[in-house]
Amino acid sequence: MTFTQDVKRELAAVVPAESHCARAQLAGLLFAAGTFEIASGGQYTVRVSSRLPAVARSVLSLLRPMGTHAELRTADTPPAGLRYEVVLGDDPRHLQVLNEAGVLSDSFQVQLGVPPRVVARRCCRVAFARGAFLGCGSISRPGAPVHAELTFESGELAEECRGLLARLGLDFRLAARARNVACYTKRGETAADLLALLGAHGARLAWEEHLVFGEVRGRANRLANCDQANAGRAARAALRQVEALRELMAGDRWARLPAALRSAGELRLRHPYLNLTELAARGRPPLSKSALNHRLRRLEALAAGEGEKGPAGSSRRKVRASTGRPRHHRG
Repeated sequence: MTFTQDVKRELAAVVPAESHCARAQLAGLLFAAGTFEIASGGQYTVRVSSRLPAVARSVLSLLRPMGTHAELRTADTPPAGLRYEVVLGDDPRHLQVLNEAGVLSDSFQVQLGVPPRVVARRCCRVAFARGAFLGCGSISRPGAPVHAELTFESGELAEECRGLLARLGLDFRLAARARNVACYTKRGETAADLLALLGAHGARLAWEEHLVFGEVRGRANRLANCDQANAGRAARAALRQVEALRELMAGDRWARLPAALRSAGELRLRHPYLNLTELAARGRPPLSKSALNHRLRRLEALAAGEGEKGPAGSSRRKVRASTGRPRHHRG
């Protein structure tokens, strides 16, 4: 079963407590999934069709408090496959219910748009949106690219639905297709808010759980990649240091180095795979990471021939001689 079917099963169990909200939810189902037929004699037939038996049962449960008993049929036609149909005929009570739901006008003409009286209250707008989603809605599963939509054959009805959702704080867009118009969103936050607004709290929790899991997994991957990169840099630095130390030891320069530098070099040679923090802790006495890093860098520089000491122990870099006396300038 798809995630959309799970959401619709959860929403189908939501029965509005107030009669005006029940009418609005029924109206959403009729406008979204209803097919209207007018026979030559002026007789009406309305079919609400769905692949889910839970949706058909929801329609019947909404009709029952209104004193209306509809016919439930099954139809198995390609390519739609097995579908469940709730059929309302030309019975006077059926016509009255269709009028109360805003599908028929007071003169019993088919309404092409949703009458404002049906969705005057905010709770009724939520109920209408719930019914519309049950009739023609879909939503991607958690983890897939986000896409939630309600699909209508009428562009006018799709625009009305978009405006209604906007009044509920949900930003949806329209996309015209060959045979229908989609009222859709690709924003994860909007899709999650839609689930919560309609009353699919279990589906919303599943959605949020996957988002949290995805964030944690992404953070773990970033940390692992960072650790791997750090380990790679540490290994390359250790290799350079070992090579520099072997070069220094091969000549006569090693014996002339200060004891602190020789001790740091020997420590690195004994533990070539440790990072600086671990290596500094092995010193006797233990060194700070900064001090050890400074000594190893100094050894690398010496191996490269930088800053070597001359015969008198002075640096080969030119330093301007100074008598130490202050200079006096004539005014």
